[in-house]
Amino acid sequence: MKSQIVEKINKLIWTGQIQNFEFVIIHRGAPNNEKVILGKEIREFKNRFLVLQNGTHIPTHRIKKIRKI
Repeated sequence: MKSQIVEKINKLIWTGQIQNFEFVIIHRGAPNNEKVILGKEIREFKNRFLVLQNGTHIPTHRIKKIRKI
């Protein structure tokens, strides 16, 4: 069964809305151990990883929140 996060990301990609959202992720060492990734920075969603334009892979278990900008 797919997680709610995976289903939400798929829906945002398929509807072309991902650029209107930001993703709060767990990022050790950052202030409050959080970092914000903008939807426009995401190149693809592959094997439960967000792949960013710079090649960084972020696993979905690190996503804390998805919120509309």
